[in-house]
Amino acid sequence: MESEPAYLDALDRQLLDQPEAMLVSQLDGFLTGIVVSPDLITPGRWIPLIWAGDEGDGEPEFENEEDLQAFLNLVMIHYHAIIDALAHPGAYAPVLETDTRTDETMWEMWIDGFAQAMALSPDGWARIDADDDAGCHAALKGICTLRDFAEGDLALDDKEEDRWDAEAPDLIPIWVEMLHQWRVENDPHRPVAVRRTKVGRNDPCPCGSGKKYKKCCGTH
Repeated sequence: MESEPAYLDALDRQLLDQPEAMLVSQLDGFLTGIVVSPDLITPGRWIPLIWAGDEGDGEPEFENEEDLQAFLNLVMIHYHAIIDALAHPGAYAPVLETDTRTDETMWEMWIDGFAQAMALSPDGWARIDADDDAGCHAALKGICTLRDFAEGDLALDDKEEDRWDAEAPDLIPIWVEMLHQWRVENDPHRPVAVRRTKVGRNDPCPCGSGKKYKKCCGTH
């Protein structure tokens, strides 16, 4: 992972001290999914999942209330940092770990966190799927493809796996910004219209398949 803000280093250390908590890249994906979710997800629903663990029954382990509050403050600082980055096109960058042995970017934990956030609002994501926004369809399909790949539910040959591994770090921020734009346009509490970027039938499909849109996501 590249050099990060000091608060993120502190958050990373505190997460490592919690036996069932998410790791920082997973948390970043999770918070990003909360921010761009088509439906508002209140902190009371998502905060407990940070330390719930795989079985869903993990509990925070802090010595006192002050330490817990300090941890939550760091979480909210990062939550608002994501919101701020998404308010400036091109500024958002996911927090992805790097394998120091191979220099390979490991995007799987980020996707796992984002998928956990998606699971909190299935109806909201279904609205994107039912919309006629070609870019968001492709972005959502791309995210779901990476999720299925990471979970072992998608059979790919070695060439396809290598391509997704190589391209995912660059595609993720593009997809996130597309999904964020859809949320802003469709949020009744945001009266300011945002210009939508249309995807032409002959343009490269934003899902990253390498095909033209009309021969990929545009067929659905």
